[in-house]
Amino acid sequence: MDGIGTGRKILDDVSDRIIAITSRRSMLIALAGLLITGALVNGRPFGVAELKSITGGVGILDMEVLYTPDQAYAFLAAMGEAGRSFELTRIIPLDLLVPFFYALFLSTFITWLLHRWLPAESRWYRLNVIPVIGALFDYLENIGIIAMLLVWPAEMYSVAQITMAATLLKFGFSVLAGIIVIAAVAGWVFMIIRSRYGRSPA
Repeated sequence: MDGIGTGRKILDDVSDRIIAITSRRSMLIALAGLLITGALVNGRPFGVAELKSITGGVGILDMEVLYTPDQAYAFLAAMGEAGRSFELTRIIPLDLLVPFFYALFLSTFITWLLHRWLPAESRWYRLNVIPVIGALFDYLENIGIIAMLLVWPAEMYSVAQITMAATLLKFGFSVLAGIIVIAAVAGWVFMIIRSRYGRSPA
């Protein structure tokens, strides 16, 4: 029970910190960082587009949702030595920035949206930690991929399994964050419509 209480306190503290830094300025900075790093990771000369020209069309393991350890190592083998080196030295350093900006933007954006129509004491603000949790799984995934690349051609099946689980959870929390954004926008629109009819929010 103490562990549950401690975990909840940590999440509450993170949520409160996000609330404290939420502003239009912080959202714009995070969005700019996300767009810039996302473009670099996916384009040329440092990103996936360049990698595919080296590997003959093979991308990055990060974008594969479900795979077994054997499939993961077959994927890395298909990249070739030049592809694996390129990912490790070019893509991954940039990709370490993407989860940070992604989490910062979505968490502050969710907070900002909820603030449009919810009272300050609402527990629903705690939903702003969902993108942060997703980013943590993204970092765990990156750590696993780095480990597999560094020890290549040795195979660490347990690391590959953990990496696959982290990838799946990363995508799951990303989808959940998207649903929360849509729900928050819908709630805001609903409150605007209600106010136009002269009704006070409940």
